[in-house]
Amino acid sequence: MPVSRQDLHDLLEVRSRPALERPVPWERLRTRARAARRRRLVTVAVAGVAAASVVVAGMLVEPGPPAQVFQPRKDATPAGAPSPHLLPASFEEQDGTLYRRIATATLDAPEKDEVTFEVKVSGKPLAIMADCPSRTRLVPQVRVVQPGPDTWALTPMASLLKMCETHMPSDLVPFPSGTRRAKLTISVPKQLKAVPSEKAKRWRFGVYEWTPPATMPPAPSPVAPPQSFGGTPPDYRLVGSKSAVWPAAREVTVTVPALSRDWALVVYCGGVLAGRLTGEVHVNGKLQNTEGYCSEPPSGGSVGFSMFGRTRPGPDGKMTVKVKLSSRYAEYGRRPGTMTVAVYEAGR
Repeated sequence: MPVSRQDLHDLLEVRSRPALERPVPWERLRTRARAARRRRLVTVAVAGVAAASVVVAGMLVEPGPPAQVFQPRKDATPAGAPSPHLLPASFEEQDGTLYRRIATATLDAPEKDEVTFEVKVSGKPLAIMADCPSRTRLVPQVRVVQPGPDTWALTPMASLLKMCETHMPSDLVPFPSGTRRAKLTISVPKQLKAVPSEKAKRWRFGVYEWTPPATMPPAPSPVAPPQSFGGTPPDYRLVGSKSAVWPAAREVTVTVPALSRDWALVVYCGGVLAGRLTGEVHVNGKLQNTEGYCSEPPSGGSVGFSMFGRTRPGPDGKMTVKVKLSSRYAEYGRRPGTMTVAVYEAGR
């Protein structure tokens, strides 16, 4: 029986979270990682494909007590944004964008596994907020059931998990032009209904339409990338980075000397853009099979990255990485922020 990408994501989330709450065996993991890297390099050399570029997405969290690892970022909630446990009638984000609630829904998992509700559409961009149960591991699915075919409702990421961590609204996919009414369904994933401790949760949701400011304020200063990450000594060291201001710039290009080892790409956005832009990654002019999702700036030892294998340099003897970012909403052309692209080389 085929399993959807979202169902698989939710299942893996439930299975992996308990392990993260235990102390992380960093030294054993580093030893295994170094051994795996040596085996991979030997295999690549024998196969004669050392120039191949392999992409693996990941998130590295520096060693620390579990309470520190799972604490929300202190700067994640913008000034004037709602409390993480409330769904106000309206609020304003730090760039002046106004959010106005147009619909609410409650998913009371002990009583029912799904709720469907109607939303009146005015043509403005829409977002959803969740009043998440504390320390929940079960994340409901949000889908659009009308108009058009049944599809995931959130963009650019299809999961509510990030919303519960940052307590910020997540955009809904744009509806077809002329849509006046839409129906959303929020449901408990089928694979997770058998988890008693997680099923008995009560969720509240608010759907908001938002309007960017008439006069765009200046973008905040970009957050500098860390010089290294991954332990002591570090697994990855910074070799080059560049930042740009959105929306004046829509892409960032970083050129570094040819690298003789595996390398990692870190892409993040500052201001209100974090988690709301996505795009393409090009290495030496070739489109890569990885998405340039623009996450939050590295904070508290947490670094999101995509890992690449050894890459053959371009004609100039260097490696050039270009990330093109975009949004499905034109209104982000009136919301300022920063984009940062950083290249790291494996240290061992």
